[in-house]
Amino acid sequence: MAEIIFILEPDTGRVTIESSQVSAKIAKEISKDLGQGINLNCARPVVDIEKSLVEITSQPSETVSPTESIYLYRIYHYSTVDGPGRRSVVQVAGCSIRCAGCYVPETHERANGKLTSIEKIVEEIDKKSGEHDGVTILGGEPFDQPESLLHLVEQLKTKGYHLVIYSGYTLEDLMAQESEITNRILSKTDLLIDGAFQRELAERAGEYRGSSNQRLIFQPISRQKK
Repeated sequence: MAEIIFILEPDTGRVTIESSQVSAKIAKEISKDLGQGINLNCARPVVDIEKSLVEITSQPSETVSPTESIYLYRIYHYSTVDGPGRRSVVQVAGCSIRCAGCYVPETHERANGKLTSIEKIVEEIDKKSGEHDGVTILGGEPFDQPESLLHLVEQLKTKGYHLVIYSGYTLEDLMAQESEITNRILSKTDLLIDGAFQRELAERAGEYRGSSNQRLIFQPISRQKK
């Protein structure tokens, strides 16, 4: 069944259209009404990723502790499919969940990323601070590197960034860990998009989600305590 989702950014008047199984005829009609756009694929932005990573993916100094670095796959900017508004996205490498049909299986292996200083990651985000509405962290699986994730989250929140985190774990899974580190991460998360990707539920998944089982949980710690 064909599905079309329109995402409107009121401040700029820009429209992002997410479509599934839409015929070429319908796509042509949309272009006729809205004008020619730029094609985007979920989790695969149109920016030159390799160029954007050249300056930040050097190995961290020996003076940097392991918690001050993280296995990074890439950083990209101007995403409108990875959370509300325009996002700068930090995509980490390494995933223990490895959902069948994952859109980005290349992020499953840590070896496909590079151990990168969190300070340099934040510097890269700061360069675009006036051009995005917040930061999204996804993977891979961010919570597979909890100490590093916490350090990254704390640095970003210190600067006042709106923070979205994607996780293949459910909120209940994360809370069941009874981990102070995990709880501190969640307490600083503005929006958690949780749950493993399920290929059979990909149709009509809804905004920002890969499959319909995934949830948009605002202020996850506050919600869990209710």
